[in-house]
Amino acid sequence: VLYIPVVVLLACSFNDSRLPTVWGGFSTRWYSALLENEQILQAALLSLEIALVSATFATILGTMAGLALSRVGRFRGRSVLTGMIAAPLVMPEVVIGLSLLLLMVGAQNLLGWPERGMLTIILGHTLVGMAYAMVVVQSRLLEMDRAIEEAAMDLGARPHQVFFLVTLPNIFQAILAAF
Repeated sequence: VLYIPVVVLLACSFNDSRLPTVWGGFSTRWYSALLENEQILQAALLSLEIALVSATFATILGTMAGLALSRVGRFRGRSVLTGMIAAPLVMPEVVIGLSLLLLMVGAQNLLGWPERGMLTIILGHTLVGMAYAMVVVQSRLLEMDRAIEEAAMDLGARPHQVFFLVTLPNIFQAILAAF
């Protein structure tokens, strides 16, 4: 039932008529019109650019947060960090979007920065994406056997070597899924 509108839209996209209720024959003219529209193509490229940048930042920050919450013991602000990261998971997106808009407008009025535009969109998407990335990476880290990392340290590996040679290859699929 959920796919019926998608199938209808797909069928109508090959209709030669301007009216969806009248079949005018099979045609691909709407696809050629789409490819000739510069504004739509520029908007699609901008959306892809924003998606890549925000997904990259969200994955990096989510991975660091997942590492901090799963590998570092008790630290000051742990519960605040956990709450702030979990908040976008349970709040409606409309509330998050409106809150971010009000925050950005307030910051712009107070500091003169940031201008609303691509940067603020990237910041908002990064915030929401980071929460999901952190959950995915943290769950993989919690199920990973810590004895592997400890064995690498016992064999003389430094902490950064353990991360890049042992931990990162073990959580790479989770990082890819988080991206």
